[in-house]
Amino acid sequence: MLDKKSLRQYADPGLTIPQGHGLLHAPQVSYIVRTAVKIISHRRTLVLYVYDRKQAAAGNFTPVWTMFHAGGEYITLAVEPDGKARWRTARFVKLDNDYFFTSKCAFYSSQDEQRVCSFFHDRDHGGIAALTHAQQTILDRRLQKRLCQREQKVMVRMSGLPTLPRDLGDWLRRDILPAYFLYSHARHGKATGVCSACGDEFVLTDVKHNGTASCPHCGRELTMKAKGRMGKLFDRLTCQVIQRTKAGELVIRIIKVNAPIQNDEPQIAVWENARQFVRVDPEGRILCDCYYETWDGNWKQGERPVFYPYSYNFYADTCGYLYRKNLPDVLLGTSWQYCPLADYSDHFQRPMEVYPFLSAHLRHPRLEHLVKTGFFRLASDLVYRIEYSSGLDETQNRTHRILNVAAEDVAFLRELDVGMENLQRMQVYYRNGVKDRQKLLTWQIDRKINMDLSSILAHTTPHKLIRYADGQYGLLRGREGKYGGLHYDSIKTVVREYIDYLEMCVKLGYDLRNNFVLFPKDLQKSHDRTAQRMKIKIDMKMRENFQKAYKRIKGQLDFELDGMKIVYPASLDEIITEGHALHHCVGGYVSKVAARKTMILFLRRCEAADKPFYTVEVLNGEVAQVRGIGNCDATPEVNAFMSRWKRQVLHAAPAA
Repeated sequence: MLDKKSLRQYADPGLTIPQGHGLLHAPQVSYIVRTAVKIISHRRTLVLYVYDRKQAAAGNFTPVWTMFHAGGEYITLAVEPDGKARWRTARFVKLDNDYFFTSKCAFYSSQDEQRVCSFFHDRDHGGIAALTHAQQTILDRRLQKRLCQREQKVMVRMSGLPTLPRDLGDWLRRDILPAYFLYSHARHGKATGVCSACGDEFVLTDVKHNGTASCPHCGRELTMKAKGRMGKLFDRLTCQVIQRTKAGELVIRIIKVNAPIQNDEPQIAVWENARQFVRVDPEGRILCDCYYETWDGNWKQGERPVFYPYSYNFYADTCGYLYRKNLPDVLLGTSWQYCPLADYSDHFQRPMEVYPFLSAHLRHPRLEHLVKTGFFRLASDLVYRIEYSSGLDETQNRTHRILNVAAEDVAFLRELDVGMENLQRMQVYYRNGVKDRQKLLTWQIDRKINMDLSSILAHTTPHKLIRYADGQYGLLRGREGKYGGLHYDSIKTVVREYIDYLEMCVKLGYDLRNNFVLFPKDLQKSHDRTAQRMKIKIDMKMRENFQKAYKRIKGQLDFELDGMKIVYPASLDEIITEGHALHHCVGGYVSKVAARKTMILFLRRCEAADKPFYTVEVLNGEVAQVRGIGNCDATPEVNAFMSRWKRQVLHAAPAA
């Protein structure tokens, strides 16, 4: 390590450059380099003083950079524009941001350049090239040292792992890999063949290439394959083995499997592709360090990079079948001693990601309870579908209290293998005291109606809703929509329209205790009629408010001058027509006008009082804007009129 305090004493030797020196007058040179070899802190040190040519020509001989080079290290003291000196570790070629920096540097004398070449024992290059080559060599050496240290850490982490289970290949062949019935010839649908899973030979009837059967010995479902027609049969998959390291961590070992079929049985080849080291820190957080095997056989920290992240990559996939035989011994005495990983994996018997399950076990204390009581889909949602907010009460111990449902609903939900989405619907129905909620939820699942029906159930029962929705779907399913095509393509469309219809009925004040209103004979026609009445009601209310707003100011803002006058709009339609005629956006102000948030007036010429001329907006007792055709600004004559009108009428009128 270079001693910066000692080096700073040699930062400026106080050298000068004679005014007659040729480099001071060479425009192609930006920096002049002088050198010296000093003994600093008992080390032989090369010192490079770099002067700005323009500053030196003006008589300023303070080096902008002073670089020290000793014992395979270098550092630079740089004088910044603010006059302060700061240490930099950049190479010489990176001292300035100019790409051609080194080509604009020149040594003060040949002795300065020879001093650099001699210091680095480089007689084959010039001074700048020798310096650059030496510094690049130092960087390469540092990089190699860091890589070796990183590799050493990885090797230490990889060491001490137990060997893979001896029966891994047998487990893959008997339980995991696809099983085939391999036969040579079938006569009258009868053939003798071999099960690729257990290796036993037996006779099957009704044999057909690519047909299915069951092995009478191991019970595996088989795909029939005629040897003369199957070609090259090749399977590949991913599996996972959990083991414990010497440090007490868990390691999830990702195994890739290739299994071509040869000589009536799969030739299984396995190789370890990735490792995930899982541990719990003193604060109770779960941590995971990932490593993957590179193509040259080394291990590298991180997740395997892929060329395109949105397409499947077999080698980067960490989702696989779980080897379960060693789990009781591996998890014993760890934070996952009671983790229901084996039961969960046995139930689904499909590839899974282990790390999210281990993490969820620590975050959700009732995950084990859900798996042990048979709520596997609910457990799956809790672990892997993070978009769901948990509707569980994990402070409870009883199943129905954990699920926030009635005790009589537990068996039904278990048989349904309920997920989080449907559980939350059942919770709403339970809180609202809905009877026949089990029948309703079953109907929703069968009909794929994934929506909240609470707004309907506020007016009727599940039994009547089901009967009415099914009946209306049978009536409407063949009808076309307004623009062609089937409008009611599913019963979900009927239910959605029924919800919309009931919401409009509530807003219109209809009596939904009347079955004639609650259950219209033709939902589509009743919905359209109600929507039209809703629009009329909204329009009538807005028009009524408009008339009230302008009735209050009628006659208060009248004014006529120089052939122009103020005119009141008679209706909302006149404001819309004004916007269309003058090609501006005043038509969008009608709702604000009706709500008395603003006021619109017309400026017309007296000889053409019916022809739009200018539109005036009055906001909070002041003129907000005056716009003509194409949204143009007011002319001088219009501005003069508006000034007189504001002074004599608007500001003199009582507040509207």
